[in-house]
Amino acid sequence: MATSNRSFRTPIRSMVGDKWAARIFGVVIGLAAWWIVTVLFPRGLFPGPVATVNASWEIIASGVVWTHMQATFFRTFLGFIGAFLVGAALGIIMGINNFGEHFSTPIIVIALSIPGIAWAAITTIIFGFGVAAPVLATAVTVFPYISLRIWKGVENIDPNLLRMSRSFDISRSRLLRRMILPSVAPALFTAIRFGLAISWKVETQAEIFASNTGVGYRAIEAFSRYQYDTAMAWAAVFVVVVFILEMGILRPLERKVFAYREEADFGVL
Repeated sequence: MATSNRSFRTPIRSMVGDKWAARIFGVVIGLAAWWIVTVLFPRGLFPGPVATVNASWEIIASGVVWTHMQATFFRTFLGFIGAFLVGAALGIIMGINNFGEHFSTPIIVIALSIPGIAWAAITTIIFGFGVAAPVLATAVTVFPYISLRIWKGVENIDPNLLRMSRSFDISRSRLLRRMILPSVAPALFTAIRFGLAISWKVETQAEIFASNTGVGYRAIEAFSRYQYDTAMAWAAVFVVVVFILEMGILRPLERKVFAYREEADFGVL
């Protein structure tokens, strides 16, 4: 069977491997679908890949893209840090304490039911234009997702270990450092990646309401002027930068932290 599988390997799969071949194929299918949708719309109404690339190069060459990108990233990370601190604390409390779970569940459910665009409008009404509104909109929208993932990670800890820790009067801080955090490390990485993915979206939405800088602001500004290719370009550049951060920083960091798991994998079949 292994010989048969090798005989059907395509040239692309032979050169770059199965994982990258699948990714390249997915990108090609996505670009093809994008081009087909472009053809169905009147000319210039929905920019295609070529027009978007040209517009992206123009805004990059102008130099303004980095100023607004920096503003978006700064506010995104502030909001994410706030969401992570609150979400991690609630998730741990929900996982180790029944009262904490019952107390926090309604808060999580209510927070999940309110969309990010609504939080963006609410925080703008309260705080007006500036840094506070987008940051708080991001934090309030993202923290329940982080709480849920960390909660489930803490729940997977063997309860006998927790009971034994209490019987030996181990302090809460030591219990957190030595057992809970190492045990929920996979859930923490999942929460970080998922939380950042949502944070980018909420931040750009909030910039429409509450800021005169940032990628979201420039995209909606271009859209309001019927510059659809420029609006698409701002979105495209932002997506590329986020993708580079994901593949160049988060993925390698995750592989490094969990390298011990691969070394301990004996491949028993």
